[in-house]
Amino acid sequence: MAPKIWDILSETKRIIYTQPRHYLTLSLIFLLPPSFVSLLFNFLAKYLQQQPPPPPPPTYLILIFALVSILLLLISSIFTLCAFISITYSVYHSFFKQPIKLKEAFKSISTFFFPSLATDIIIFTIFFGVFLLFAHVIGAVSFLIAHIGGVVLRAHSFLILVSLMVVFLIFIMYVGVHLSLVKVIVVVESVWGLEPLRRSWKLVKGKKRLILSTCSLLGSLQSMLAWLTGYSWVLILVISPILAMLSLYSMAVLTVLYIYCKEENEKLAEEEFAKEEDEATLPLISS
Repeated sequence: MAPKIWDILSETKRIIYTQPRHYLTLSLIFLLPPSFVSLLFNFLAKYLQQQPPPPPPPTYLILIFALVSILLLLISSIFTLCAFISITYSVYHSFFKQPIKLKEAFKSISTFFFPSLATDIIIFTIFFGVFLLFAHVIGAVSFLIAHIGGVVLRAHSFLILVSLMVVFLIFIMYVGVHLSLVKVIVVVESVWGLEPLRRSWKLVKGKKRLILSTCSLLGSLQSMLAWLTGYSWVLILVISPILAMLSLYSMAVLTVLYIYCKEENEKLAEEEFAKEEDEATLPLISS
C-alpha cells in the first residue's frame, strides 16, 4: 500500500528522533538565524503599514537600508543552503541506520555547496524567464483590452487578467512539484546543473499529489506562524525556534520523499537497497 502524507511525516519524525542532538544543533546553527530574520522583516513590514506615512527619508538612509536588507538576505540564503545540504546528507544516511557525526555533516557542505548553488541559479533563471514571459503576455493582453478591444472585451478585462494570473500560478505549482527533489538529488547523487532537474522530473512521476499535499501542509504551517508574528515583536522570539524546526522537517521530508520515489520508480530494493537490507528498516515503503 502506498504511503500517505502521515506516513511520510511519521517516518521523518522517526529519523530525526534517532539523533535529536544532531538535528537540533544543525537547526540552531543554520535555521534559527534565517527564521529570526524573516520573522523580523515580516513584523517590520506589517508595523510600517499600520503607521501614518512618514516624510521621505534621506537618500543615504534608503541606500543603507537597501544594502543591509540585501546583505541579510544573502546571509540567510547561504545559511539556508548549508542547512539543506547538511540535513539532507544526515537524513539520507540515518534512513539506513548509518548515522553520521556533525563533522561529516559540516564536511558535506563544503562538498556540495557550489554544485547546489549553481543548480539553484539555473532554477531561478528558469522561473524568472517564465515570469517575464507571463508578464509580457499580461502586458500584451492589457494593451489589447485598453486600445483595441471592444466593449465586451473591456467589460471582462478583470476576469481575463485574473484568469491569466491563475494559469500562471498553476503552471508555477506544476513545475515546482516536478522540481521539488532537485536539491536532494544534488546532494545524494552528486550531480548538478540540468541533470538534477531531469532526474527530479522523472522521479516524481505518479507521486505528484503526495508531494504537493505534504509540502503544502508544511508550507501552510510556516506561513501561519509568519502571519502571527505580525502582531507582536515578542512573538518573534517565541515563534522563530518553532519555525526553524518546521524548516528542519520540511527539508527532511523532501529527502524521505526522494527515497520513496526512487524506490517506487527505479526498483532500488533489488539493486542499491539490497546491500542495506540487513541494516535498514523500511516501514515507509513496506507499509
